[in-house]
Amino acid sequence: MLLFFLLLPLATAYAEAGSGAVSWSAMLAALKDNIQPVIYLIKAVGFVIGFWMIISAIMELKHIGETKGATSTEAGLGGPLVRMALGIALIYYPSTISIAVSTLGGVNGSIMQYTPSGAADPFLSAKQGAILLVQAIGYVSFIRGFVTLSNSTKPGAQQGTVGKGVMYIVGGILAINIVATIQMLGNTLGVTLL
Repeated sequence: MLLFFLLLPLATAYAEAGSGAVSWSAMLAALKDNIQPVIYLIKAVGFVIGFWMIISAIMELKHIGETKGATSTEAGLGGPLVRMALGIALIYYPSTISIAVSTLGGVNGSIMQYTPSGAADPFLSAKQGAILLVQAIGYVSFIRGFVTLSNSTKPGAQQGTVGKGVMYIVGGILAINIVATIQMLGNTLGVTLL
């Protein structure tokens, strides 16, 4: 469904061209104008997933409390408590993003925007569209990281799930703040990339 929403602006660009040939810059420019509602949808889905994590953690804690008196086996409280903390972090999604961006080298937790340097750039809207697309993928990756970490708290989780979750979160933050990431790479390599 997310792929449909991402490809819908490209179909609009194709329909507007009329001749049947559409350039990548036209598609990315159309994407720039239409991607912001998709990003809002991704953030809303993260918010709902956060509530779901909290509710499932509370239900599991309730189940542990009810069975503790009946049996002598102790169920771990760590999994539900970690899932609850991850759900709270997803509910406070903007603050979580701000903290994570600050941690990975952002300026006061703000996501850098692309500003052209120099003369008129004919590919300005295409570059902005590509940056917004990478940011949308970063938001999805960030949420997926939290879901993967949540799944690692369940009994029988595969080995390495925590590492995957952390990788998704770090990769998502680097993609969300792609302008700063590109600048860091450029400074490291000694070249100007944007």
